[in-house]
Amino acid sequence: MFKTSTSLLEVSNLSANIGRQVVLSDISLDVQQGECVAIIGGSGAGKSCLLRCIMGLHKPAKPTCGQMIFADQVVDLTADRSLRSSQLGFAFVPQNPQAGLDPLKRLAFQWKQAVRCAGRQDMGEEEQSKLLTSLGLPEFGTRYPHEWSQGMQQRLLIAFALVARPKLLVLDEPTSALDPLIAAQTIMRVMAHAKEHDIATLIVTHDLALAARFANRLAILNTGRIVEFGSTTTLMEAPASDYGRLLVSNRHWSCHTRSPEGL
Repeated sequence: MFKTSTSLLEVSNLSANIGRQVVLSDISLDVQQGECVAIIGGSGAGKSCLLRCIMGLHKPAKPTCGQMIFADQVVDLTADRSLRSSQLGFAFVPQNPQAGLDPLKRLAFQWKQAVRCAGRQDMGEEEQSKLLTSLGLPEFGTRYPHEWSQGMQQRLLIAFALVARPKLLVLDEPTSALDPLIAAQTIMRVMAHAKEHDIATLIVTHDLALAARFANRLAILNTGRIVEFGSTTTLMEAPASDYGRLLVSNRHWSCHTRSPEGL
């Protein structure tokens, strides 16, 4: 089933439970082509549950109602997903590099596996080199994951996701394990690549300052509900909800803003 839509992604009326507990209630949001949308909120707000429901993962939270339209394809969020997320056209990057990298296998081998799994055996060395260079990654050599910094490992997971040429890149707390300088470098590089290739990004984070720096629009999530969703400028200057005002009043930005080129 297909439907014409002006948005790349639309989520409508999503609710989800863990057992009998309601963890998401009537969630609706959209992402335009090439846009960056950030979902922000404190721990326990339901951010990760929301991502998992969008990805078609029904544990621990199971959707009780809701619909998603991605690239004009309608998906019932309560049903078992017949198509994988990669087949739909979006890619997910976990917040912890250890969740995506095998510590016992060389980076070069894992890269080849990622290319194969993405069905990109046609990907030439020049294209691979351009993608890795755009994210500030050197040649793999014979290195293992532990021989790269956490920031480099995180960018490699992002490169894994970008190999499949997704329309939407989903980042779950992409800088939570990184120090501020490395976090700034990582996000700057990813946003530059996404802009160059017209890839939309959906970022889930508890860091309002990071979201405000890079997102076109913000969705503020609190206790499983979106209390505000609108342009970043509007929400940062004049939030309408009590929770939004609380977040804005306590925002901070400690990441360096200088260009990461060459770092």
